[in-house]
Amino acid sequence: MIRIITSQNSEDYPDLMEKVWRFRHAQFVERLGWKELTSEDGREIDRFDTDDAIHLVVEKGDQVVGYTRLLRTSGPHLLSEIYPHIMEGHGWPRERTIYEWTRCISDEHAGKFGDVQASHMLITGVLEFCLVSGIRGLIVETHPKLVTWMLETGYVAETLHTPQVINNVPVVPVYIGATMAALSRHHQMFGIRQSVLSIDDELVNPVTGRGTLRHLPGLGIRKTPLAAYAPEVDFSAMRESSGKNSH
Repeated sequence: MIRIITSQNSEDYPDLMEKVWRFRHAQFVERLGWKELTSEDGREIDRFDTDDAIHLVVEKGDQVVGYTRLLRTSGPHLLSEIYPHIMEGHGWPRERTIYEWTRCISDEHAGKFGDVQASHMLITGVLEFCLVSGIRGLIVETHPKLVTWMLETGYVAETLHTPQVINNVPVVPVYIGATMAALSRHHQMFGIRQSVLSIDDELVNPVTGRGTLRHLPGLGIRKTPLAAYAPEVDFSAMRESSGKNSH
């Protein structure tokens, strides 16, 4: 399951958040080689990990095996602060219900939850969270080849500008619409039959600042699922480069 951590409940999970910081360092610094983010204490934290950040954490037993972070585009985020130059003067959607999708990765040895890959659970959880919280769209800076994958898996995706090279990696800014149709297709393609979110009781919706988060009613899957489609999603490419100046 995917734990939702916000400023409201982060103090309830000090041990889990410590694991998150160390997981991020292990994945992004040690595994992917973002050496500029190296820290002596083995914890990867940047200036965007504020009270406004939303953390989605995939837990397996007592281990963190997947993680991603959402940042509100109406405030400081990576595209606005670290590399707005990739837009070459063009604007992008920025409002309280549009978030930036960052730091998304699953451990390469995470394995499966039943028949569901941890990486597929993670990306499905992001989409489900958008729908339960009222996020209507996401900005993501990613490798161009993943735009095709997004379209195949049901996303409404629109490239916002031409690909630019960051740290020798082509990166394209993309807007993704959050729709029930996309979530249904994720369920069908990945064999997910129920909510993947673990929602704490009385957790206030961090997007609207009012009301409590509730699971979507009637989550399900067709009785006759689509043909199996299990791509190995390369989350090392679905990233915002290393964000050299983010600390």
